[in-house]
Parts: sequence; C-alpha cells; structure tokens
Amino acid sequence: MKNWLPLLLIALCQSGFALDESELSNYLEQVRDERNMPGLRAAIRTADGQILRAAVGLADKENDVPLDSEVGMPGGSTGKTFVSVLTMMLVEEGVLSIEDYASMYLGETNWFHELPNANEIQVKHLLSHSSGVRDYMDSVRCNWGSAWRILRQGSNKFEPEELIGCVLDRRPLFPVGEGFYYTDAGYLVLGRFIEAATGRVYYDSLQEKILDPLELDQIIPQDKEVLPVTVGYAIGARNLREDGTSKYNPTSEWTGGGLVTNPTMLVEFYGALVEGRLVSQQTLDRMLEGEWQLPEDPRYHYGYGLFVYDEANTFGHGGMWPGYRTQIEHFSDTGQTIAVQSNRDGNIDLPSVIAEINRMLKD
Repeated sequence: MKNWLPLLLIALCQSGFALDESELSNYLEQVRDERNMPGLRAAIRTADGQILRAAVGLADKENDVPLDSEVGMPGGSTGKTFVSVLTMMLVEEGVLSIEDYASMYLGETNWFHELPNANEIQVKHLLSHSSGVRDYMDSVRCNWGSAWRILRQGSNKFEPEELIGCVLDRRPLFPVGEGFYYTDAGYLVLGRFIEAATGRVYYDSLQEKILDPLELDQIIPQDKEVLPVTVGYAIGARNLREDGTSKYNPTSEWTGGGLVTNPTMLVEFYGALVEGRLVSQQTLDRMLEGEWQLPEDPRYHYGYGLFVYDEANTFGHGGMWPGYRTQIEHFSDTGQTIAVQSNRDGNIDLPSVIAEINRMLKD
C-alpha cells in the first residue's frame, strides 16, 4: 500500500496553494470569533485559475443557518469596478471616449447644469472621483429624507436623480481633475451617461457584456427590493424582515455598486480582467493610472473604479452595504486574487484579513 502523505503533498504543491481549505477555515474562524462577526468567507484565485474557498460562521444567527460560499450578499462599492470595466469596454468599442464631456449626453436633462463643475466634467473624472462633485451621503437633506422614508414608508427607496439632486447647486470641492473625493453620486451620473450613450439599461449592458460571457451566474443586479441574499447584521441588528424586505432599499445603490455577489464570483471577475478577457492590457494600465494622484504619497491612489497601491502591484476595491462588508485585492507579483466577505458591517478591517491570507500563501 502506497504512503498517501507524499501524494498529498505533491497534490497540494500542484494546486498552487501554500495552504489548504482547513487552514483557511481555521484562520477565518479565528478572525470571525475575535471580531464578533456572524459569518466570514473568502476565496483565493491563483494565476492559473484555480480557486480555494472557505466559509465559517452563520448566515442567520436566529435560525442557526450556517454560511456557505455561494449564497449572495450585497457587494457594496465593489460594483463600481464592474461599472468602470463596462465603461472601458465601450471605449474600446468606440461607443464613447473617456474624454467625452458629460454634457454630451446629459446636457439636456433638467438637472445637469446645476451639477458642480458641470461643463468641465469628462467621463474620466467620473470614473476616478476627480470631478469635484460631493457625495449624497454628505447631504443633511438627503439623510433626513432617508430617515423620513424609512419611518413613513418602511424603506428608503430613491431614484438615481433624487440622489444626484442631493449634490446639485453646491460649490465644487475643487477644480475638475485637481483632487479626489469619493462620491457615489458621481457614479450615478456616470450610470446615466452610459445609458444615454448606449440607449440601453445599465444592468442589461452589464449582463450582456460581462456577466453572461463570464458565466458569473451568482452575481445578481440589485434591481428588486427582495433579493436572494443571506441575512446581514447592521450595527448588530438583523437587517431583513420576514418577507425579505429591508429598510435599506437595495435598488437605490444602482451604479454606485448595486450587485449581489460572493467572493468566488469576485475573484473570477478579476481573473478575467487581468487576463485580458474583458479589456486589453493597455486599457487596464490606463485604469490603474487614473487621473489625479497625491504628490506627497504616490504609493496610493484611485484609478478608474479601482483603489491602487504599491505602484500598481496591488489593486482592488472595498464595499459596504448595511449589514455587509466586502473586500477584494489582486496581487500582480503572484497573480493571485483574494476576496473576503462578512454579513456584518462596521469597522471590521477586512484589508488586514486579506493581508494575512496573502502572507500565509507565501509561507
């Protein structure tokens, strides 16, 4: 009878992983317990496309339902990378240009010219948060309106134009292209630009050009109030009612994020991005370069839908939706991508979890 241990070691080495599922699960369980998370999960994709994943803890504390790797969670702003990739695919097709002025398709709307810096904003500024436009979450009026809708209607549903309206007729934060300010409102403007340029609904374009070709069938647009997602815990409280609705209406996020996903789907998407199956290497380089970088700290900046670190060796995005946190990062030196997700919001520092997993992979 052959000794099984050498065969196991060979198999692990050929898999491209320096740790196995049990080791990953043990680490995630340690973090979950230390940081008081209901559930925590991760997926790792190697340069050759192999995936290791693990899930620990509970999807539903009240009903003792374990968390798995497939069930959906809102990915928050990780969806902005999908918006930016779709935009750059349209650029490569000649449908639009990053140099196009937003006024080219939006100038006739009844709100556009009240947008700060309206006549100077180009697509590239919306992609890189360098338009000088504020975020709707900075608006006292918008926040009060959200609270009022929850109290009176049970849900804070907003149309994109309503949220864009929260930043209109305000002084710009800086001249176009001369600063950085993270703004969901800017990505909602970009969403309306994409729809006007293509003549198609954003989610339809996303499905046709990215989700279907890559078979990312566990990524679901947040276009309905009730979605197939696990329970999340916002400030410790269960966020879903018995009928599946929530006071935080998921349809409002739209091109600010607006996708239900899981870590496996995210690393598969990034794999396609870095392997040139979505846009060319030249286009990806342009996305990583971005527009504005802080001269005093060139190690970190925001490109087009991507946070970029360490001279573009590392890039990715984080996301938060009430009750959920998500983080994904790609490491160019190893070709590995790591995504983690929890059904708890708040300050749980998922980047440090990715950093430790990355260290474990190198040991």
